Amino acid sequence: MDEQLTSQTAPRALDDESLGLTGLLRRSVAVLALQLAAATTLGAQRCFLREDTTGTQIVEVLAENSTQERNVTPEIQARLDAMLSAARGDIIEDGESNAVTERLEELFLRDFRAVVPALAAVIESGRTLPIIAAEILKELGRMRDAASHGDRRWLLVRALSLPSPFIKDGAGLGLARLADPTALRYLHRAIETEADAQTRADLQLVVDELNEAVR
Repeated sequence: MDEQLTSQTAPRALDDESLGLTGLLRRSVAVLALQLAAATTLGAQRCFLREDTTGTQIVEVLAENSTQERNVTPEIQARLDAMLSAARGDIIEDGESNAVTERLEELFLRDFRAVVPALAAVIESGRTLPIIAAEILKELGRMRDAASHGDRRWLLVRALSLPSPFIKDGAGLGLARLADPTALRYLHRAIETEADAQTRADLQLVVDELNEAVR
């Protein structure tokens, strides 16, 4: 790249920015068909601010997998804030390390039941950039930790209802990496209610991959 694209660059409108994301899950799921946890081929993208933080719809999740909010300790909150701050200055590129890939798992090991609702609040309120939110969601699917599996699925399913196509794509890819067939009912629901044709097509790729995985 001729120059590093960071969140300090003036953001484009969501529709313009999302053009560069077309086919994100299409490329990603093709790779996942060969190796589910493989990195996608999406290149570096510019961080941009989410324009609309209203109208969030809460997706129904199984009661036994719902996350109950716990207080985040000052230490974990400081680590979470530091991760998000550092990520704003990173180039977010699949297959390359950044603050999220380097620090998120360590936060989960400390107290995932407190970290998950804290991340949900950050993502749903628009307090972090959509590209960083998407990176968090993809990383949640990549982790291989049985104890936090249900909580990570809860957040990924919840993110399917958010307005940003970028975040929905991140949630879809996270669910593909999670390889949990119980997410299919929520993916089907998201597809049925999704107004954007490209996002519907991308989520359908995740459904097809998960159906293939459970055969």
